[in-house]
Amino acid sequence: MNSLELKNKIIQRIIEIDDVKMLQSIEILFNTSDKNIAKLLNFVFDKTQDDKLKETEDFTDYIKEWVKNM
Repeated sequence: MNSLELKNKIIQRIIEIDDVKMLQSIEILFNTSDKNIAKLLNFVFDKTQDDKLKETEDFTDYIKEWVKNM
């Protein structure tokens, strides 16, 4: 999959989100540095590998704490 296809897939997924809190979290994520985004994504990736993460798990508390520590 090329860069344009990935961008379109991400945009389409965001368009499908109706939850304002989730959209605000995404906005906070997009307004942070690439280094911090990479840290968060690495954490999530590691957690999915370690815990066999369920799709319904809520990262809201982690994201709030992460933003507070930025």
